[in-house]
Amino acid sequence: LHCCQKSLDHNCAISSYNSKLSIVSKMAKPTEDVVDQEAFEKSMKKPLIKYSDMPTEMGNEAVEVCTMALDKFQANHDYEGASVLIKNTLDKKFGASWQVAIGEGYGFDISCQQKFLLHLYYGKAGILAFKS
Repeated sequence: LHCCQKSLDHNCAISSYNSKLSIVSKMAKPTEDVVDQEAFEKSMKKPLIKYSDMPTEMGNEAVEVCTMALDKFQANHDYEGASVLIKNTLDKKFGASWQVAIGEGYGFDISCQQKFLLHLYYGKAGILAFKS
């Protein structure tokens, strides 16, 4: 069974074959995709804070440290070097026993001190920093 439906605005056609759906764009221009990709990459250059219970000033400094370290090490995907730099910097600024995890696609369940947890995304990497 094969069918094809056109949408009312004729921007795309939806076809199904053996219960598999695919959307085919008819009027999309390659430049639109490039602009969308560039806009997406530009938006990913800003840190996306998923959770933070730190005081505002401390949180801003921690985010700045994290973004600086990832900017320095992300070209080589050297997350270990970035995590060591973040840990050492946070230890000097806010006292000892910070833990830092950086990576793509991980989950966590931790116990930490209150007011010392930061979870953010920067580019494709997720960063978890907390004081134990």
